Amino acid sequence: MKKLFIIIFLVMFSFSLFAKQAMDFMLFNLGNPMTNPNAQSDFRKMSLQFTNAIAPMFLGKAETDGARGFEIGLGYVFTKISLDKDYWKYALNDEPRDSGIPAFYNALDLHFIKGFPFGLKILANVRYFIPTEMISSGIGVDYALNEGLIKVPDISVGFGYNRLFGSTDLNMETFSWRVKLSKTLVAAREVKITPYLLYSHILSFASSNRLGGFYDYSQQQKLGSVWDSSGDAFYFSEEKINIDRLILGFSFAVSGFSMLIEGALPFNTDKSFNLNAGFSFAM
Repeated sequence: MKKLFIIIFLVMFSFSLFAKQAMDFMLFNLGNPMTNPNAQSDFRKMSLQFTNAIAPMFLGKAETDGARGFEIGLGYVFTKISLDKDYWKYALNDEPRDSGIPAFYNALDLHFIKGFPFGLKILANVRYFIPTEMISSGIGVDYALNEGLIKVPDISVGFGYNRLFGSTDLNMETFSWRVKLSKTLVAAREVKITPYLLYSHILSFASSNRLGGFYDYSQQQKLGSVWDSSGDAFYFSEEKINIDRLILGFSFAVSGFSMLIEGALPFNTDKSFNLNAGFSFAM
């Protein structure tokens, strides 16, 4: 089983070597902030929703299982975006209206959780966005304030850091902190059901690399591909973005094998949300 996850891990990293894909960014199509007064605002709106796409998921239960706790898991992440808005139509490598691009970012997420004595737990993940050449990766730490008490839920607090890799246009990194409640219940035949509720705050920093040129979609049908390579070079200024999220999840475990599903509702990302499902193994 460990060999299987190592192979998946290497395959996910190899995707970043592929050619530019439909959901990769081409941010110069948002316009030049020097000539378009809405360009920086559009960049912020796009970055606000994409922050939700790279934010940590599969954070699991509040208890750590102590030094013997180790979990490795694979999941699929859906993040709703406002593809009907111009700031998404022009931010992507392919034109959404003609190429069948879905109205969400979907990603394959490989995550690791390791427990330690005294209530500590380390979490890490690698996420490949489909179809792109982009990967996000991060690490976090949780501390259990209490765990294993019969009549009260387990409670933990934690923080994390995530960063985007592989984008030629967008730079993004996030810092987050969270509070988590969970309670493991034992059903028939030793099936463990663990609901968990989590509040997190995410601080994201988004900026662009050097951009230039312009692809004119408005003239595409009349003249074919229209590329202005003489467009002035520019950068988008760094945006500081704050997002609050509420996550509700359920884990079903039998003999170390777990199936989990969770949803995340951000409060200020213009109808963006996450749905996630996966499985994991405790070792």
